Amino acid sequence: MLDRLLVNTGYVLFVAAAWTALFHLNDFFFNGAEVAPLVSLIFLPAVLRPVAVLLFGVPGAIGLVLGAAMTIPKIAALNFATTLIVVSNGVVAWGVLTVMRQSTVYRAELAADMASLTLRTIVVFSTLTALASSTTTSLLITLSPDLSSSAGFLLSMFAGDAIGAGLMLYLLSIFSPMVSKHLK
Repeated sequence: MLDRLLVNTGYVLFVAAAWTALFHLNDFFFNGAEVAPLVSLIFLPAVLRPVAVLLFGVPGAIGLVLGAAMTIPKIAALNFATTLIVVSNGVVAWGVLTVMRQSTVYRAELAADMASLTLRTIVVFSTLTALASSTTTSLLITLSPDLSSSAGFLLSMFAGDAIGAGLMLYLLSIFSPMVSKHLK
């Protein structure tokens, strides 16, 4: 039990650190792609959402929340809306994965080793994750008077999330068999 707790804590910290690193890389390389506060046409941390929950499950979702909690306050003041955005960061991705795993069509492919991912599943998973995340974030931004300057950018958020997540999942599905072969 203690071993499992330590492993899961490691997953949480790894995902949070990866989110934070990708956030700072994104700020360095793609600062010009920022459309408004909390909205960027290229947002590198978004690629982590489906990957983290697929690889690590709930600890991955918690790591996403923790990572967002460390970085979102650098963009916008912490208030009720930004707190909900932080929490939704991991919960939405985990929710999409949970719903997709209920379908017999996707259940076998959505395993943590990612070796059985097909292009169809990658497209559906990354699209649904991006749609759920960008819709939730956009709704929270629209309803918050403090974040009104970032409202109306649902399509920008969706495009960046979907393209990044799809590419990352595709690359990981290609290299996953090689990595898992060496970990056995």
